[in-house]
Amino acid sequence: MREENDMKKSLAAAIILLLSATAIADEMESTKRVIESGGRSVTFTADVPSNRTGYDSPWHYAHAIRAGDFVYISGVIIGARHDEEIPISKERFREETESVFQIIERYLTTADASLKDVVKINTFHVLDGKSTDLRIDEQALVIAETRDKYGVEPHPAWTAVGTTGLFSPRGIVEIEMVVYSPAHGTSKSM
Repeated sequence: MREENDMKKSLAAAIILLLSATAIADEMESTKRVIESGGRSVTFTADVPSNRTGYDSPWHYAHAIRAGDFVYISGVIIGARHDEEIPISKERFREETESVFQIIERYLTTADASLKDVVKINTFHVLDGKSTDLRIDEQALVIAETRDKYGVEPHPAWTAVGTTGLFSPRGIVEIEMVVYSPAHGTSKSM
């Protein structure tokens, strides 16, 4: 009798858990917003709402846009925070780089892709900026080490460009990516 009651309680708990998970999944799906046109699509989710990207800004740009099997990531800036003393240290630069890669991963998730699918990286490094004392090769090494945590071989193509400034005055590096991730999961990376 006691075993039967325990089984009934376990079954009831499992049903409640399943119903809760289904409700959460339904709520997440209902917060998904997709804008499509001409084979291109931009997706927003609760984790990446349009008002937290440049989409609803005066500049009207997509954070990540899928065009066929490719996903293009707009530049995301690695830099000193507005309330932070500058120049920032190598460790702070590493933390900011990790944060940017996490943001990019969230952006890619909205397009059904991941950092494992990156085929091209462009980085734009402020030369002689005030936000860090790190040389461009030191910045690139931190970016490469961070990328290696997320990526797989073969390594993506990478172009690093020196510049005199970025849109954000405290920016150090702007990073953009191109990802190859066949639509509808026909050939995902392992």
